[in-house]
Amino acid sequence: MKYLPKLQQLRIFHEIIRCGSIRAAARALNQSQPALTRALRELEQTLGATLLIRSNNGITLTESGRAFAIRMRLILEELERAADEIEQINQHSQGGVAFGISSLLAVTILSSVLNDFKKDLPQASVVIKEAQLSTLLSALREGQLDFAVGTIAPTVPVAEFVIEPLFVAPFGVAARIGHPLAHSRSLAQLKKGRWFMPETDMGYYQQIEKQILFGVSDVSQAPVRSDSSICGLQLVLREDYLTVLSLARLALDDFNQRLGVIPIEDALPDAVYSLVYSRSRPLTCTAQKMLDLVCRHVRCYNWRPVPHHC
Repeated sequence: MKYLPKLQQLRIFHEIIRCGSIRAAARALNQSQPALTRALRELEQTLGATLLIRSNNGITLTESGRAFAIRMRLILEELERAADEIEQINQHSQGGVAFGISSLLAVTILSSVLNDFKKDLPQASVVIKEAQLSTLLSALREGQLDFAVGTIAPTVPVAEFVIEPLFVAPFGVAARIGHPLAHSRSLAQLKKGRWFMPETDMGYYQQIEKQILFGVSDVSQAPVRSDSSICGLQLVLREDYLTVLSLARLALDDFNQRLGVIPIEDALPDAVYSLVYSRSRPLTCTAQKMLDLVCRHVRCYNWRPVPHHC
């Protein structure tokens, strides 16, 4: 390729995608529609490919357009990060950080991490996404997150990321205190129960579903799945659903008087929680500060409390 696309062309293409049409993008950018059409045509000529198809219903990205859009977003986000970091250096700005965590970290160390972070950087912006790592990886790939912490299966292709194991957490079958199946001693005896499981296609919970919980025959009901921990806890507390939770969560004051572990003989595997961040995109100073605090608090936390039985 003799010439590279211009930054303004990338911004215009990004806005056309975001708005869904050239006319709407022109209004958003306060430019004329012919100016945007001309910039788009020049971009397509530079790349030697048609990026989108216009119709009465708006625009549709071509295969080339979809591929280029992914790279374009990363370029624009990385440029924005670079500009923010230079601003932090020149103007003593505190910048911002966006990261993803599982619900376990949200209910254990997050508040302490944020308290320490805000003591040093009170004006820094913080965006937190709570989800399973299967959801967070796409946001990491697109540059929407600086880093994430969660469980990840060894079979997941993550060559573009750095994976650093942080801690190991034991899990157990959890139920409300006084659950009718509280005296069960095997997973087979729990097949009569109703189950809630986090929705994911990778990591610890997928391993549990495939290898242990639903490998037993004659399960009376298919499990209910959701990415919402609040939804799951309500079903466990109010409707006698069973689920799989970490012992660290069950030891918290909010839960230890209401939930417990069913002491089955089938030991569940421990979950390995890892730090995940881009191999090719360096962290900003603000993001590195947050990451260091997460690692520090992880090392100090008791992830293996004595289990409290139902």
